[in-house]
Amino acid sequence: MEQNVCTLTNIPYGTHERQVVDLFLPKDAKCSHGLLLFIHGGGWQEGDKSAHYSDASYFCERGYICASMNYRYVSKELRVFEELDDITAALTRIKQVCAERGTLLERVLLSGGSAGAHLAMLYAYTRKTEAPLEPVAVCAYCPPVSCAKADFLIGSSGQFEDWKYEILSKCCGVALTKENFMANFQQKALKKISPEEYQTEDSVPTTVFHGKMDELVPLAHIEDFLSRLKSLGIRHDFLLYENSGHALDKDPDTAQLAKDIIQSYAEAYL
Repeated sequence: MEQNVCTLTNIPYGTHERQVVDLFLPKDAKCSHGLLLFIHGGGWQEGDKSAHYSDASYFCERGYICASMNYRYVSKELRVFEELDDITAALTRIKQVCAERGTLLERVLLSGGSAGAHLAMLYAYTRKTEAPLEPVAVCAYCPPVSCAKADFLIGSSGQFEDWKYEILSKCCGVALTKENFMANFQQKALKKISPEEYQTEDSVPTTVFHGKMDELVPLAHIEDFLSRLKSLGIRHDFLLYENSGHALDKDPDTAQLAKDIIQSYAEAYL
């Protein structure tokens, strides 16, 4: 880490062991009132904040206050909405820590990958009025935007995959099976956790980075999602990773372009 960056690790924002966040503070902040928050992926029930350590370090070294958070995993007792509550609690704690160090935060740009991108987007679209820091933009890597569509539950094999039902059942709090999903094609519970259901004229500027060969989130979902933002007059950007699947690991040049886009959003909105 560069000497002009101060890193505070495992700051607790709740009582659960997963409720911790790392904070990256530049010596000379380019924008002292805004935060870049990174939320890790892992199917809502795996993963760790260390996945975005390099991203947070990269932008902190360029003068931005950054954070990377853990959150409680979904389970039979805990749904996606409780993970959104964790984001609120983390932002509250980050705001407090920064205030104690003389920095008054007001805004947040949310970013993340896969499930983390989904949470970032869902939070920015649904918790805008109650968030301790105002969500001003989202930069999402391969986000599931349409959880209620059948092709989201169908894998690359063309078959419905039981593990997806298990995870999504935890996410929405409804026991899903192939049979009851197909009997009621547009599951209300799944639509409730789908970011596309919350697109409005007040949605924040949004950029999406996506793999052309993504085997988990259909590219058509992203295209439909962005088309809807366009019709609503919301600023949006899209960057396609031509050679990558869901991992986005085959296009290093495109990965740098993604960082450039995030920085342009940070410069515009934080």
